[in-house]
Amino acid sequence: MLIELIDVIISGLTNGSVYALMAVGLTLVYGVSKAFNFAYGSFFSMGGYLAWVLIVPLGVAGGYLSILVIAVPVLLAIGYGVERAIVAPLRKRSDWEVKVMMITLGLALLLDNAYAVGFGARMKSLPAMVEGAMILGDVVVSYQDLVIFVLSIGGIVCFRWILNNTRIGMAVRAVAQNPAGAQIVGIPKDMIFGATFAISTVMVGIGGILLSQKYFVSPTGGWDILVKSWVITAFGGMGSIRGSLYAAFILGMLEAFVGWIFGMTWVLFAMFGVLLIILAVRPQGLLGKWG
Repeated sequence: MLIELIDVIISGLTNGSVYALMAVGLTLVYGVSKAFNFAYGSFFSMGGYLAWVLIVPLGVAGGYLSILVIAVPVLLAIGYGVERAIVAPLRKRSDWEVKVMMITLGLALLLDNAYAVGFGARMKSLPAMVEGAMILGDVVVSYQDLVIFVLSIGGIVCFRWILNNTRIGMAVRAVAQNPAGAQIVGIPKDMIFGATFAISTVMVGIGGILLSQKYFVSPTGGWDILVKSWVITAFGGMGSIRGSLYAAFILGMLEAFVGWIFGMTWVLFAMFGVLLIILAVRPQGLLGKWG
């Protein structure tokens, strides 16, 4: 019983760390633009398929280190290009936030169908990043889970450092807090919108690479991630990065324990139940502001 409990906690921490990485990206976009990206889950699948293509058909040498080195600039370019091509033109309209949600929903459907046509409907599996396990008495911790956790936390720490210690990070925070004021003092608001969209695409794409090793990648698998990321974003407080970090680990542990006790079919039910309770007590979420 104790060993199973420890395994559940390890699973919750591992998944929670990746959820945190992805939810921070979604929160970043919403915090800056106040628009919701419905294609977020499809970019998760894109990361998984990109890794699969590089590993299986192309056989890129160097393991996952090479995959990440290739994937990060590719995802960054795709995210920035998508924002410039289909999101930026909509900002000239008064109700552009709603139109962004509609067009990203269409993009999600387009990408998912493209995955189905290009890769087939069957799920793809990725090899483990690291083989083997660490044995601590009766507790077995796979090196794969450990590496996923470390990389996810490392990505979050790197993001926070960029946000707090670089010019572009300070510009992002300024636009999030006061877009009109940021533009008055010379901050290129449109460039910041594009940069945040691109960064969020990288974060969720890396999440897809990490989680696809434990599970699978499929054409419609991103919708589950989109729902979970949205729940985490709302739970933590729309636009609050720190709140999203707390919420991701809380819901990661909730997922692990509910799946262990009741089965995985009850996970989303439990997540939405907790979300409704939290929002009923504290409508702004855990923190409820950019931070």
